[in-house]
Amino acid sequence: MPRPRPLDTAEQAKQTLAHRLTRTADRLRQFYTRFGLRSTRVFLTWTKWSGERRGEGVEHILTRVELLPTPRVSDETAIRRRPYSQGVLPDGTIRVDQISAGAYTMDQLRGLEIPGTVQEAPRASRGEYVAGDAEDPKTNPRIDFYYEFVEDRRGDDQVDYDRYRLLGGPDRKEGSLYCAVNLERASEDDDRKGQPQVAKDDVAYV
Repeated sequence: MPRPRPLDTAEQAKQTLAHRLTRTADRLRQFYTRFGLRSTRVFLTWTKWSGERRGEGVEHILTRVELLPTPRVSDETAIRRRPYSQGVLPDGTIRVDQISAGAYTMDQLRGLEIPGTVQEAPRASRGEYVAGDAEDPKTNPRIDFYYEFVEDRRGDDQVDYDRYRLLGGPDRKEGSLYCAVNLERASEDDDRKGQPQVAKDDVAYV
């Protein structure tokens, strides 16, 4: 009988049966989308502000990355429409699970790393993003991050871009081959073209 010992390298962890099965689980979850059972697309979205830090100046979309296969979104009727003096504000929390545990890392789901953009140094010399440069979410105070829900257009020609902030997680669900997050509804949604509503064409983006 082998003596107890941890998986002390990333390579060992990636070679485990559970991690290798995440690819099979992802292919099976894709059937939910093909059968039309998951109408809400979920994006990781990074924006950049023209000021010195988040919330200052004009906000522009830096990049959107769709979570695939499409994860499961809990009942959106949990989001309340809270009245205030100038109208209503969405309020409440929601859960997203069955996020691929093989395709995304914890830092990516926290917004600290943009999936698919971290490159080796030779590629960085061609102007591509690398960790630690000016577009690094870990170090640039002008970069903001949120989750975004978009319907798959089966109901309306124009769709809403609903923003959510990370409230809890991400959590790797042991024995279930997926990750889950708890999200809080944000009030500053994008417009129906997918652009921040505070952005103006006549303001320079730095």
